[in-house]
Order: sequence, then C-alpha cells, then structure tokens
Amino acid sequence: MNAPADLPLAVAPAFEPGVFYGMPGAEYYRVRALSASGAKKILKSPLHYLFNIMNPSEPSAVMQFGTVVHCGVLEPDCFGERVALAPPLDKRTKEGKLLWADFGATNAGKIIMSPDDYERARACIAAVRAHPGAAKLLDGGERELSLFWRDAKHNVPCKCRDDIYSHGGVTDLKTCQDASPEGFGRQIANMGYHIAASHYWSGHEHAMGESPRFFAFIAVEYDPPHAVACYALPSNAILAGAHLMNKALERYAEALAAGEFKGYPDTIETIELPRWATSFPA
Repeated sequence: MNAPADLPLAVAPAFEPGVFYGMPGAEYYRVRALSASGAKKILKSPLHYLFNIMNPSEPSAVMQFGTVVHCGVLEPDCFGERVALAPPLDKRTKEGKLLWADFGATNAGKIIMSPDDYERARACIAAVRAHPGAAKLLDGGERELSLFWRDAKHNVPCKCRDDIYSHGGVTDLKTCQDASPEGFGRQIANMGYHIAASHYWSGHEHAMGESPRFFAFIAVEYDPPHAVACYALPSNAILAGAHLMNKALERYAEALAAGEFKGYPDTIETIELPRWATSFPA
C-alpha cells in the first residue's frame, strides 16, 4: 500500500527536534514522527501502521477511563475542561432527550462519564495521590514533556511525551486490572510497555543528551479497592524493548524510503506453531 497524497500526517506541523515544555497534546499528536504506539503497530506490519494512521479508532471505554484518571492526577486544573459528569436523565422521555441534547452540546469535546465511572475515576485519582511512592514520583518535575528527535542509526523522525519527568527519570501512569507484581508484569509484556520505555529512553538520550536515571510505572487498579503500586523497569526489560524498537525503526525507515507501507511478506513462508501445540504428552 502506497502512502497517498492526502495522508492526514502530510499536512502536519513541520518536524522540529528538541524538548518542548507545555506543548498542547493536540499539537504533539499531529507531528509526523514515529511514536511508541506507532512502533507497536509497525511491528505487526507497516501496512497496519499506515491503516491506523489513516483510520484512527475511537478510544474504548477502558482507554477513556484511563485518560480521565491521567488528567485528574497529572493535570487536575484541566479536569473540568475535559471531563463531564452525566446528569441523571431519563433519555426515554421527550424532555429527557431534549435535556440530554442540550447537555451534550454544552459539553462537546469532553469525556462524559456515568456517575459510577466518575466516582471510580475520582477514587483512582485519590488512591494515587495517597500512595507514598507515587507521591515521590509525582513530586516536582515536568508533566507532559514532549521530545522530538532523529534516530541516530536510522535517521527517521521520532517523538515521545513523558507523563512525568522528575528526579532525572521518566514515570508512566497506568490504570490496570491487576497491579500486583505478577499481574502488572504480564501487562507490561502483553501491552509492550517495555518497547515504549526503550523508545522514551532513546528520546531522552537524543533530545536531552543524557540517559534517564530510571523508567518507572505508577499502576492503579480501576476496580475497588483501587490498589496502587510503583515499579521501576529493570535494564534487561529495557534492552528487550530496545531490540524490538530497533526493528520497528528499521521497518519505518524502509517504508519511508520506498514510499510504500507493505503488509506481510509476498513470499510463501513456513509457519511455526506455538510450542504447546506440538508437544506430545508423556
């Protein structure tokens, strides 16, 4: 699949390497550069990456809930501008439909939450603020720090946006089902958080000229009792992520150079089954 002339990113702001404080999120997302989320798409195939760029999906309810918690913890002054509590209306009645339409128009662009979800989000926010380890990671520093750089090896534009940059390290805030070491460790591997961590690490080395002191997570469970845990990612996980990130950068560089974002190989390949499918019982 070739990149069409009307690719949305083609009209994005010009790429400018550097560190940007206070850049609005909407502006950051419009800059054409490889992000951690884009890298995970391109690891499947460049075609999947391009399709996602051209056809962005609507955020799921879980993603929106995470965004609300993220805003409440990191940007509390903007919470009222971005989140609205749905009023108790009966939308089956004519009056209820009219009031709901008026409410929607008044709160256009905001994330509208049911009373139950709103209270759960507020409880998550309060739990994070009350956790001593999280409080230390949140203390001081910068929120939503935007970094742009050209990868030294592949010479492609890259970007990342720190949730928190404090004490010389990067911290990512995550909502999750299970914040235990075992449960959140599985989520890191399944969601490719270690790939993102290596990308952020490289971003700081390129744009700021130094390696972060650490990469950490604040994990908060979205269901009661909203337990919170903080974890520093070990070096072997970051190295494993860097291996995959390098593969993503290579594919991105090749796709840009060819002007073509291909899917799976055109050749006939031999497929391997998972080990469990080919093991014989004793």
